[in-house]
Amino acid sequence: MELESLSPNLLRPVLENRLSKLQTQLNETQKSCQKAFAGRIRIAQKQGHPDFYLVTDRGSLEGQYIPRSKLTLIKQLIQKDYNQKLLTLLQKEISALQKYLQVTHNCKAITELYTKLCPVRRNHIKPVTLTNEQYSLKWQSVEYQGHPFASDTPEYQTARGEKVRSKSEVIIADTLTRHHIPYRYEYPLKITKGSQALTIYPDFLCLNVHTRQEFLWEHFGMMDDPDYAQKTTSKLRLLQENGILPGRNLILTMETQNAPLSTRVLEKIIKEFFENAEGSV
Repeated sequence: MELESLSPNLLRPVLENRLSKLQTQLNETQKSCQKAFAGRIRIAQKQGHPDFYLVTDRGSLEGQYIPRSKLTLIKQLIQKDYNQKLLTLLQKEISALQKYLQVTHNCKAITELYTKLCPVRRNHIKPVTLTNEQYSLKWQSVEYQGHPFASDTPEYQTARGEKVRSKSEVIIADTLTRHHIPYRYEYPLKITKGSQALTIYPDFLCLNVHTRQEFLWEHFGMMDDPDYAQKTTSKLRLLQENGILPGRNLILTMETQNAPLSTRVLEKIIKEFFENAEGSV
């Protein structure tokens, strides 16, 4: 489902991290060059073997022969030559990243083009990139028919009034709601099993509103029941065969009677999968 024509620019944390590492490396390389032995190395091939010369005069190809017994000096001079060329590349990349972050307002320019407009103008514009709030509202407004409940199904209700199938699902749903994470309960998913088309109803389809990535969240609540555990294994294999993989686009929680669902684990999952680079969900 395409809700916007251009997804948000998510490069800022990546580029800032890269820029920080480049600057650290630049400082270290500069210090190394300052401490390096004076002069440069020239390598000449003679009878298939390299000969090494220390050149101290600028523009000259003449130099003092370095015997192979002075391997440490040879390595230092070759490393110095590499470091001097590396300095140029580091400086160029740092300059390019700084300029990119500046001209894109830290990767927010396109989004801010819309958000900085007055409300009257915004009401008459279809932005190419939605705000997180706009995207969340559109995503949650999709209508669908979930898996029907049998008449004798025990009734559990979430904080937002949805009927779910277990107390643990109430805990998960309310945790998502508390962290303002959009979700759809038992949203129908089309998959294949061999040549057969199937519709399954995962417990939750959740949205990371910052990255626009969707995650299925399956909770398996009776893992101490052998039959249930076997069905769980089969279901997980089916999901994996359809490209739905734990840690990539599938979140898993499990429990037994002696090991109930942990709210601390839920909080860690929320932080891992739904927290943005600035540390908020």
